[in-house]
Amino acid sequence: MAEDKKDTKKDAKKVAAPKAKAEDQPQKKVAEKAAPKAPEKAKAASASKKADAPKAKGDKPAKKQQVAGPKRAPIIAKTFFPKGDSKRNWRLFDANGQTLGRLSSRIAHVLMGKDKPQFTRFQDTGDFVIVINAEKVKLTGKKMTDKWYHYHTGYVGGIKSFRPMDLMEKHPERILERAVFGMIPKGHMGRQFLKKLRIYVGETHPHAAQNPVKEELRVNVGDR
Repeated sequence: MAEDKKDTKKDAKKVAAPKAKAEDQPQKKVAEKAAPKAPEKAKAASASKKADAPKAKGDKPAKKQQVAGPKRAPIIAKTFFPKGDSKRNWRLFDANGQTLGRLSSRIAHVLMGKDKPQFTRFQDTGDFVIVINAEKVKLTGKKMTDKWYHYHTGYVGGIKSFRPMDLMEKHPERILERAVFGMIPKGHMGRQFLKKLRIYVGETHPHAAQNPVKEELRVNVGDR
């Protein structure tokens, strides 16, 4: 009877052993499946920490890879330059009996070259101008006595004022020069235009070698 009990105990152990092994196998598989996920979670956590961490001042953002695209032709800015005869002529104006405003506007028109087809605002295409009889120019109304010119010396209280009649006695050519200066652009081009203006008192001038062409101006209505 004792032998039979021992045999039954051995058989029970043999039957229980494979069951235990069978129960352990799925646990091992679950552990193996869970094992590789741990480092992945650690990597994700470290990446999120790096992203959340404040960037240093010296750190530069990574450059994006440029995708090669079609090449475009360079843009060339084209500017118009007047072509043809750039020779400047000499013109003669007689200020005898002419109104100051009308004469000065015509002179400014010629100095800037606005009466030429190749006129360009940023280039000097005008002609030289000679003015004679500057002391015989006329001012309409009471401008000779009521009009005032002003300029400042740059010092405190250094403003100077005078009338056309006072300027006509000392420097009559400056009245016409001031009027023309007010009708041309200010700056480098304006100073270049004024260099081509020659104003003289009387009928003589030292530019006979340039063969100036006399301009016929319209006679004022009040002088007919």
